[in-house]
Amino acid sequence: MRDDYLPGVISSEQRNRGASEIAARDEFNRKHPPIKGLVVPHDLRKMELPERPWRNNRGHWFDLADYEVLNAHLAELKPGGASVRHRHTTEAYLYIVKGHGYSLINYDDDPIEAVEWSEGTLFAPPRWAWHQHFNLDEGDTSRYLAIQDTGLLRTMRLHNIERHGVQLSPEQGAELLRAAVEQGTVHNHHHDGTSVVEHVRPKDVD
Repeated sequence: MRDDYLPGVISSEQRNRGASEIAARDEFNRKHPPIKGLVVPHDLRKMELPERPWRNNRGHWFDLADYEVLNAHLAELKPGGASVRHRHTTEAYLYIVKGHGYSLINYDDDPIEAVEWSEGTLFAPPRWAWHQHFNLDEGDTSRYLAIQDTGLLRTMRLHNIERHGVQLSPEQGAELLRAAVEQGTVHNHHHDGTSVVEHVRPKDVD
């Protein structure tokens, strides 16, 4: 992806600046330049990742093959932790590199849908839908690779990443996950036939 994109029109509007993550993302990439070239010379399951404090996780970006449309990053969730609830104007495929957990997804006033995931799962939150990721492993991290059309949206000056005003705790997330199960709005199950719902501790939903 080019290094000289202008700020996006949407993220630059005064009403959007407070909730936009664009400035934090760009500052992070100045301090931790994206890996370039034709291949990432690291094992995605084990490579060291710097802290992304605004997203409550660790991560690193990749700008491979001088692409101007596609962009990718690797993100790591802390043991038993959650990402920041957010949405973005880009499309995104998320591939689970390591771990197991779930993601809660919805548009503003729509019912929350849940995606259960484990290593090998591929899923995609709809464009501009709110989503938050939860790691169910209390003793280890989980990681996902996100591949997005960031360069295209930045060229059009339509790129924005917005933080939700209400951040869900793991306990609140577990309660919403169980509600989604009751409503039949949960997608995917573990390959062994179990559900991540079975791994949510009862005390999480008291």
